[in-house]
This record gives sequence, structure tokens and C-alpha cells, in this order.
Amino acid sequence: MKGTKKWIFGSCLAALLAVFLFVPALQSTDTGMHLADDPVAKRQALDRELAEMRAEMKANGWDFEIGPNQAMQYSIEQLCSFRPELKPADSQGFEPGECAVTAATLPASFVGTYTPIKNQASCGSCWAFSTIAGLEAAIKFKTGATYDLSEQELVSCNDYGWGCNGGYFAFDMIMSPGAILESCFPYTALDSACSPKCTTPTFPVARWQYIATSNTVPSVAAIKNAIYTYGSVSAAIYVDRYFQAYKSGVLTSCKKRVNSINHAIILCGWDDAKGAWLLKNSWGTSWGEAGFMWIKYGCSGVGYGACYCTY
Repeated sequence: MKGTKKWIFGSCLAALLAVFLFVPALQSTDTGMHLADDPVAKRQALDRELAEMRAEMKANGWDFEIGPNQAMQYSIEQLCSFRPELKPADSQGFEPGECAVTAATLPASFVGTYTPIKNQASCGSCWAFSTIAGLEAAIKFKTGATYDLSEQELVSCNDYGWGCNGGYFAFDMIMSPGAILESCFPYTALDSACSPKCTTPTFPVARWQYIATSNTVPSVAAIKNAIYTYGSVSAAIYVDRYFQAYKSGVLTSCKKRVNSINHAIILCGWDDAKGAWLLKNSWGTSWGEAGFMWIKYGCSGVGYGACYCTY
């Protein structure tokens, strides 16, 4: 009898455990979710991916560091939506070929002008953040004042249909009357309706131009000269998973060519001893070196379409 009771109890317990383990999976299926959406499963998958990446890095002699960060929760397609093919036909950005270079007079290392790191989150608005960061740096370079200007106005109020699905440098939009404060139109990381709370004060771009052309990477010397002369430059680059997982050091993976450009950033300094640019990103301070990266000259098309604006 005791054996029978134990068998019944054991059977009931097994049944209950089966139900307990099955129900979450069933609920996930019914709600259209997958077990991969579980935070623990996601972290385990990320850890495996990072381990595979580190093995490839070791095999190739890449000595920069990678690790988990807030941006890793998003796909590259969500984050990187700079689209060169969307350049407006009537763009006012001047293409001089390549501006005058005075590299012989420049220091071996230099950090230019930039404003605090921001976070575009899951919206592919890197084009807007690179544009606004360029103007904020130009204002600070000229006046010494730091302003927080609105990326959302560019995302929501442009006439080109750009948004979280992509766009291009938007300096034309803020030449007249100019950009508005972040407080007038706070960032939503969505294709929100165009509804700024205020329209003044405004901060207009006086002019903007490419260092070389809109579809090339200028020489290292020319980019240095522009950073030194104007504080920083807006530019584009190809981003892959190694860039996304970057933590510190000099990024040297450099796996793709210029025809794969997909992300807009700011270049605001250099270090010849490292052979690298100081890159400012828009993925928050948990990414990279508090939001910045050192990247090897010429790596992954860095500097594509490099341009600057004045205030």
C-alpha cells in the first residue's frame, strides 16, 4: 500500500511538473513569441556568439575588446539606416573634390569638438544624429556653448519620407530657419507625427560641404585638416557585428568595402600612434569607450561622404 501511495504521488508530481514546464512554452506559441525572446536564452545566445567572435578575433590577430552592451539587443538593420541612395538631387552640400590639406602642420594626435553622447535606441535614425551632432559641434566650436538640439524634428518633419527606416545627411533641412532645441521636440525613437511644441529659438547651419565628394572616402590628411579646422565631421561607415559589440581598443576587423555603407557617425579626433580615428557614435554610453570608438584609418569605409557644417 505504501508503495502504491508513493507511486501515485510520484506520478502526480511528474504530471504537475510536465504541465508547469509545458504551459510557458504553449503560452509563448499562442502569443506569437518564441523561447528565444526569453532574457536568459537571449543572454546565453549572445554569450555563445561573443565566444565565437573572440575565437575569430584571436585567429586574425585583432586585439580590440568586445562585450555585451545596450545596442546588442537590436539588429544592425534597426540601428544602421544611413542610405547613400537617398541623397536629394537638390542637395546644397558643395563637393569641392578635396579641400586644401595642411597635414604637415597638424599634431600627431588631436581631439576636436563634440557634444555629449546620445542614444538613438531601436530607430534607424543615425543619419539624423550625425547631422545634429555635426551642428551641435559647429556651434560649440564657434561659441563655446553646448546645446542639445532635436533629432526628432528631422525624423518626423522632413519632406523626403525619411525616418526610422533610413535617411541621409539632413543639413539642408536646418539651414533655414534652423534646428530647434531637444526640449521643443523630445526624441521618441519612433516615426512620430511632426508636432514640435515650439519653433524658436533656432540654430541654423550657415553652410555645409563635403571634404571630397558625397560618395568617396577623403584622404586621411584631408579628414584631419577638416576636424582641426571645423571641430569635427559627419561621416558614414560600414557597420557589422564586431563594430556593434565593440568595447575598447582600436577596431581593426575591417571586413567590408565602401559599397556596404550603412551607418552615420561623427569623427572628432585622431591618434597617429594608434593609426586611428576617434569616432563618436549614437548608441549610448554603454557602447564602446563611453560612447566613443578608436577605429583604424581606412577601416570599413570609415569617412565615406565626410562633410562638415558651419554655424
